[in-house]
Amino acid sequence: MKLTADLPYPIPEQTKLAALETLFQDWQTSFAQCTNDLIRMQADEMVFDGFYPFYFCQPKRILFVGREARGIAGCNYLEVLYGAYREGKRIGNKHLNFDSFHSRMLYVAWGLIKGMPDWENIPWADDIGDSFGSDSGISFAFMNLSKVSNESDQWNSDWEMIGAAHDAATRSRNFIRDEVALLEPEIVITMNLEARLDSLGKREMIEHTPKVNTYWLDSSGHRSLMLDCYHFSAPGMNDVTGFYLPICEAVRNAQACADVQFPK
Repeated sequence: MKLTADLPYPIPEQTKLAALETLFQDWQTSFAQCTNDLIRMQADEMVFDGFYPFYFCQPKRILFVGREARGIAGCNYLEVLYGAYREGKRIGNKHLNFDSFHSRMLYVAWGLIKGMPDWENIPWADDIGDSFGSDSGISFAFMNLSKVSNESDQWNSDWEMIGAAHDAATRSRNFIRDEVALLEPEIVITMNLEARLDSLGKREMIEHTPKVNTYWLDSSGHRSLMLDCYHFSAPGMNDVTGFYLPICEAVRNAQACADVQFPK
């Protein structure tokens, strides 16, 4: 079974892709040997993720960390979403522009990579998707905390399964932290992962605000800026005031306090 996405990665990214494949092979083996029956039975249906093509070519490497995949057991998350961003322009029965989770990631990533312009200058999500993951567009990395897909019809997260998958992934070896380190992000944006943030690495608080908590994150020796936000599918949140502006402000504040160079 090929655990990494079959997408048009450039040659310079092949080494990272091979390393990710090895990590996922070990991760799947660990799940297959897990003493938790709930996890062991899901080993063959794990949903893997990682980075989209041309991620390592971006002027700013951004990693989004979600909770769980939905309705794609046994698939590779990136293959499914790459096609939706580039061609299908739909997430389930919603147009890409109206799916809050994925459109917000595209808007935020485009803004950070392009130097944090005013919101009005950011293209629509479907327009960003036209060249996403190519040498002429933006790219980012994405990973879910749980590699088990939620196959229920309920909208809420399956915290029992997320917790079981998280515990299994961090018991004998911290695969979650190792995936972050392998992806070498400069900015990690997490989505209200609560106490499970510690599985990504060691945290050092920079700033707490109502919408974003900012940390330095050390993942097996790789240092990045981590922004813990509301979940990107949170209802009743405004794209601009709830996500884009607070995230940009957090990045600028971190830059000011540590003289970190981010895109102008």
